[in-house]
Amino acid sequence: MIGRKKYGAVLALGLALGTTAACSEDGSDFVLHYTTYSSSTSDQSISVQRWAEEVERLTDGGVTVVFHYSQSLVGADEAVQATLDGRADLAQVGSIYAASDLSMFTVIELPFETSNPEAHMNSIVRLYEESPVYREDFDRQGVRLLFPLPLGTILLGLMEPAEDPSDLAGRSIRSGGLASEVLLTSGVNPVAMTATDIYESMERGIVDGYTALAIANLPAFGLTKASPYVVDPGIGAYSSSIVVINEDLYQSMPVEYQEALDEASTKGIQFGLEEMETAGRLACEELTAAGTEFSSFPDAAVEEWSGRQTVADEWVARYNERGYDARSVLEDYRAIVTDEESKSDFQDPLVACMEGTL
Repeated sequence: MIGRKKYGAVLALGLALGTTAACSEDGSDFVLHYTTYSSSTSDQSISVQRWAEEVERLTDGGVTVVFHYSQSLVGADEAVQATLDGRADLAQVGSIYAASDLSMFTVIELPFETSNPEAHMNSIVRLYEESPVYREDFDRQGVRLLFPLPLGTILLGLMEPAEDPSDLAGRSIRSGGLASEVLLTSGVNPVAMTATDIYESMERGIVDGYTALAIANLPAFGLTKASPYVVDPGIGAYSSSIVVINEDLYQSMPVEYQEALDEASTKGIQFGLEEMETAGRLACEELTAAGTEFSSFPDAAVEEWSGRQTVADEWVARYNERGYDARSVLEDYRAIVTDEESKSDFQDPLVACMEGTL
């Protein structure tokens, strides 16, 4: 385990992995290695950097974090397992990669459930604390949830305008996850590709647009200058990721260090929202400067579109077959989301940009 105290196994494993942090003499009792598929400059990574600084402050330097960005340590789909076999101590786990390791976590990907990122993230935490079926995956895998990271609500970037879901019929649109299932009900041809390939694919006419991204993601992929039309389709939150730590490692720490991790994690959602807003503001400025036309699908059209979806029922059926009481998790999630929405007036950066309040 890389994060153990800096002698013995720490030094040996650190050298084996080619890292230098394990050999440093900065006085830390625990050096925690964090693996992420995000780049060092993404809003999600900056959020975790702020959390790590808070942990170091609260522990007087006793706990420090070494970052491994852009899958440089392990692949995104290996994140949970890497925390168990000692390749990492902390990991960013995306819901899109969690179906086999943290199956119930994927409930937060269901479309048309909420458009409030703050309520969405608070619901992820409360499910972990309040839903035994949801929590069971984490306990079985031996990982502890520290805090979630935001993505924001899903948008559509299009080469040609669309006034409602029916206007999407026949178009090839880059997509992924459950968003693809939603698009299929409007006659769309969902195309799987990495976000880094979207710009060139739109330039070459391979796709007519993209989705499965939020506004804060666009600058990183050069899409603020390649999106003539940006639409809020009303699908809402479509994914998220969480920061987890190896449970045995956490339990091996002195109580004061555990409390420091927990205290810093209570600020994780705040850090995430602030950094998402900052990234969203940059995207909004770049999109506006590029002359992008913003629009939203009408409420009535979104309601009709949502009513045709069977994604939630299919999610329940899929995991019921695997022995989960998935219906109870979905019901818990919806009840918690409703409660959290009543407490929050947070406005997603996409909506704020469109309304001129970002």
